[in-house]
Amino acid sequence: MRYCLILMSCLLIMQAQAATYYVANDGDDNTEGREESRPWRTLDKVNASSFQAGDVILFKRDSLFRGSLNTKTTQKLTFGAFGTGQHLPIISGSVPVTDWRPTAHPLLNKAVYEADVSQLPLSDKGVYYLFLNGQLLTLARYPNVDSPKQVKWLKVAQTAGKNGFTDPVLANYGKPDGYWTGATLRIRIYSWTYVITPITDYQAATGKITAKGLLDQLPEWGYFLDNKLEELDHPGEWYYDASTQKVYLYPPEGSDLNTALVEAMTHEVGLQINTGKHENLIENLAIRHFIDRGIGIVGSDNVIVRNCQLDHNGTGIYVWNGANTLVTGNTLDFHFKGSIVLQSSRTFDVKNSVAEKNTITNTAMYPLYGDRSEASYQGVGINVAGMAYTVRQNTIENTCWNGIYLKDQGKHRIENNIVRRSLVLLNDGGAIAIGANGNTIRGNFLFDSIGNVDESNGCGSLTVSPCMKHSSYGMGIGADNNYKDNIIENNTVAYHPDKGIRLNAYVNTIVRNNVMFDNEEQLYIEDKKGPSQNNLVENNILYSLSPDHLGLILTNQTDHGPMDNNTYCNPYSKAVIERNGIPYSLKQWQATFPQYDKNSKTCPFSLPEYTISESGANLLTNATFDQDVSNWKGSGAATITWDAQQLDGGSLKMTYKKGQKSASVIPNNFSLTQGQYYRLKFSLLGAGYGNIRLRISDSDTSQFNVLIERNFVYDTTRQEHEMVFQASQTLQAKLLLLTQEKDAGYWLDNVHLEPVTAVLSPPNLRSVLFTNMTENSQDIDLAGKEYWDLAGETVKGTLTVAPFSSQILVATTSPPPAITAPAQGTNGELIDNTLYSLQQTGEFTYFAADTWQTLGFSEFQNLGYQLPTGGFSSPVTGLLLMQQGDRLFPANTLIATEANGKAYWWLPGTTTPGSIDFTPVNAVFSIPTGDREAIYYAKANTIFSVEDPNFQLPLSALHFPSDDLVKIIARDPQGQYYYVVTQSNQTYVFNTHNGHWLHHP
Repeated sequence: MRYCLILMSCLLIMQAQAATYYVANDGDDNTEGREESRPWRTLDKVNASSFQAGDVILFKRDSLFRGSLNTKTTQKLTFGAFGTGQHLPIISGSVPVTDWRPTAHPLLNKAVYEADVSQLPLSDKGVYYLFLNGQLLTLARYPNVDSPKQVKWLKVAQTAGKNGFTDPVLANYGKPDGYWTGATLRIRIYSWTYVITPITDYQAATGKITAKGLLDQLPEWGYFLDNKLEELDHPGEWYYDASTQKVYLYPPEGSDLNTALVEAMTHEVGLQINTGKHENLIENLAIRHFIDRGIGIVGSDNVIVRNCQLDHNGTGIYVWNGANTLVTGNTLDFHFKGSIVLQSSRTFDVKNSVAEKNTITNTAMYPLYGDRSEASYQGVGINVAGMAYTVRQNTIENTCWNGIYLKDQGKHRIENNIVRRSLVLLNDGGAIAIGANGNTIRGNFLFDSIGNVDESNGCGSLTVSPCMKHSSYGMGIGADNNYKDNIIENNTVAYHPDKGIRLNAYVNTIVRNNVMFDNEEQLYIEDKKGPSQNNLVENNILYSLSPDHLGLILTNQTDHGPMDNNTYCNPYSKAVIERNGIPYSLKQWQATFPQYDKNSKTCPFSLPEYTISESGANLLTNATFDQDVSNWKGSGAATITWDAQQLDGGSLKMTYKKGQKSASVIPNNFSLTQGQYYRLKFSLLGAGYGNIRLRISDSDTSQFNVLIERNFVYDTTRQEHEMVFQASQTLQAKLLLLTQEKDAGYWLDNVHLEPVTAVLSPPNLRSVLFTNMTENSQDIDLAGKEYWDLAGETVKGTLTVAPFSSQILVATTSPPPAITAPAQGTNGELIDNTLYSLQQTGEFTYFAADTWQTLGFSEFQNLGYQLPTGGFSSPVTGLLLMQQGDRLFPANTLIATEANGKAYWWLPGTTTPGSIDFTPVNAVFSIPTGDREAIYYAKANTIFSVEDPNFQLPLSALHFPSDDLVKIIARDPQGQYYYVVTQSNQTYVFNTHNGHWLHHP
C-alpha cells in the first residue's frame, strides 16, 4: 500500500509538471513559450530546450519552420499543431536562396544566375536538390529535359569490360577525354534496378564511360548524365559548386528570381525519435524537403505518427526496431526513394506495430532521382522488413516499383489496402511483392501494375540477335522464389498486363476466395526455381477478358496441391487452364486430371468479341465439304478424309498416322490486305479431347512470319468457333490447323474466312467489376441495367457488395458510349446524355439527333445567365455544371473558362457571374467524391486539381490511348463514364469501374 501511494504521488507530480509549449513564426524565443499568445519562434529554441515527460509542443498552423526538429527529451512528448489556419504547420528541410545575380562564370550561358550559399546551414552533402516555387528543378544534365519528371534516354551500346560501356552517341557529342569524369551516371542497369554512381573515367574516341557498380553492363539500357557544370545550358537546370559554395540556376522562361521562392534542400532528417524516446506522439505536421527522411523512429517503442503530411523527402517515414509503432492517417507524396519503411533486426519483436489508413502517392516518380550521388534503388510505397508488421487500409498510387514489398522474417499481415499503378518506371514485381515466409495477404485491391518496358528497357541477354528484352512483368501479387506458408485470400486483383498472382517454387501456400479479373494470366504457379507443392487453390474467381488469356497456368507435371470450387470464366474462349504448355477447357481438365477441380465451375454464357456489320466472300475453297476434301491437305501426322455422316452434309475428318506427332490441316493460300478485318469461323467435333492451335502466317515458307495464333479446345460435343483479326500487312497467307499426338482426331466443317466490317465490342463494358473498398456493406444502384451473375442468374435493381470485396456482373446487352462530338464542339458538359457547348457569343449549342442545334443568346438569358461585362473576350474552353456541388459552389452552379485564362461562375439564382483570373485550360470537369464533387481541369493533357496546387496527373498515367490534345472532358451523372474528346474529334470513354478506355470514333 505504501508503494502504491508513493507511485501515485510520483505520477501526480509528473502530471503537474507537464506543460504545453507553443511555436509560431511571429513568436519570440525570449518568452517561456507556454502561452498561445506568447509563443516561441524557432526550431532552434525547441531543440535547445529541455522538456518533461508528458509535455506538448505545438506549432501554429499556416506557419513555416526551417530546419530539423530533434529534442533532448527522453520520452512521452507530443508534437502537434494549434490555431485555426487552413494548413498544417510546415517543418522544412530546405532554406531560401536569395541575392541572385547574373553569373560571370566563363563556362556558362549569360542567362544563368548565381547565388552565394556559404552562409546557409549546409551539411556535408551541400545543396542536395533545388526547388523553384515548390517545383523540383533539374540538375544540370545531358541530354536536356524540361522537368525531372521527364526522361530523355541515352543508350548503352556495348559492354566495355567490368564497370564500363561505350556509346557512339556520346562520342559524337564531341567532348574531350575526361570530360565526364566526376559527373554522375544515372542508369537503369537492369529491368528492376536504378543505379546512381560517379563516373571515374571517360574516353572520348569510343564514348566509353567507366563507373563502379555496373559490372558487365548489357547493351541498350537507358541512362543520362548530370551534375556537370558545363551542361547547365537549359532553362530549369541548376548546379551546386561545393568548392565555391555557389549555386547556379538557369531560370525557367518567365521566372523572376527576385520575386520567386528558390529553396535549397540542405537538412538531412526532419523529426528524429532516437533510441529510448518511447511513447512520443507526432501529429498534424507537414514535413518536407529532407535529404534522408522526414520522420525517423529508431529504437523507440509506442510511438504514434498520425495525420501528418510529408512530401519530397528521401524517405517519408522510417521505423527501425520500434515496438507498438502506429503510423496512421498520413499523406505521403513524391518521396525520392520510398514512402514508408518498416524495418527491424532479426530477433526484434515489433509487437503490435501497424501502418494503416495512409495515402501514398508518386513514390520515386522522379526517374533516377532517388539519391544525389551514389546508390541503388527501386522505389517502394511501403517496404515491410523485419517480422510481423501489420499494414492495412492504406491507399498507394503511382509507385516506381512495388507498391508493398514483404521481406526478411515475414509473418506480416497485409489487409484491405488499395494499390494502383505500381511498376510505373521499373519492371518485374507487383502491387504486392512477396519476399518472405508466412505472410497473410487478405482483402486487398490491387490494380493496374505497369511493368515498365519503355525505351530504357535494354537487353536481358545476348544469346540471340536481336537481343532478348524483358516483356512487361506487371503483376498484382508478384513473388520472389522459394517461400512458404503464405495465405493469399479475399483479394481483388485486376487489370495487370502480366500475372494476377504468380507463385514460383512456393510450398504450403493458400490461395482462396480471390477475385482475379482481366489480367493476362489470372493465377500462375511455376516450378522455375524448384517445385511448387502442397499448395491449396480454392473458391477463387478467375475471369479473363481476352480469348488469348487464361485463368490458371501450371508448369511441369508437379503435383502442386489440391484445387477445387474455383470459377473459371472466359466469355471469349473455352480454354481456361494450361498445364505444361497444354491448354484445357474446364471439362477437359477435370477429365484429364480428376484429382483437381472436381467441384469447380465455368460461366454459362459467351460473348462476341466483335460486332460484325458486313461480310465478304469466303477466301477458302471447298470449305463446306459437301462432296470431298479437295483443295485441302494434311501434313505431318495428319490424314484427312471425307466423312459423309458427320456435321452438316459431309465434313473433313482428321486422323493420325502412326509414328508421327505433329499434324497440320491446310487449305488454299489467300490474300490479306493490311488494315482489313477478317472473320474465321468453323464447326468442330472431336473424337475425344484436344486443342487446335490455329495459325495464320506468311505463305512464303522461307519467312516464319506468324500473323496470328490462337488455341481452340474441343471435345465430343459439336462446337462453333469464331475469331476476328486485323491484317497487319498485305501478303499471301496460309492457314494451318495444328494438333499434336496427344490430341484426339476431329471432324471439321463450315470453314469461312471472309473480310468483314468489324467493331470491337469492348469487353469491359459487358463484364463489370463492382468493388466495395470500405469497411461497410454498400448497395450499388445498377441504374436500370440488367446483368447476369456468374451462375447465369439475372441481377437488376441494386447490388449489395460486402465490405472489402468485389463482384463481377455481365451486362445482358452491350451499353454503347453515350455521345459523339463533331468538330463544332470546343468545350462540353454532358447533361441527360446530351452534350452542350457554350460559344463566345453566349449561344449554347448541343448535339442531338446526329446534328448540332443552337440555343440563342436570348435562351441563354432565359436560363438565368447574363454574359460577363463586355462579353466573353476569347473562346470558351471549359464548361461545367456542378451536379453535387463542393465547398464553394453549390449544385447547379455553372462554370465557364476562357482561352485567355478567365474563369466565370453563375451561382443558382444569380444572373451576374463572378470571375477570377485563372490558368488557361483545355477542359474543366468534376469528379464525385461521396457527398460532393471536386473540380479538375486539363491543360496540355495533364490533369490539375483546383483544390490541390501540387496535384498533377498526366492523362498518360491513366493509359489515355492518344497523344492528341484534349478539348472536352465530361462525365455522366453517376461518374461511371468519362468522355474525353480530342482536337481530332475522336471520343474516348473511360470506365471508372474497371479503369479501362474504349475508343468510339
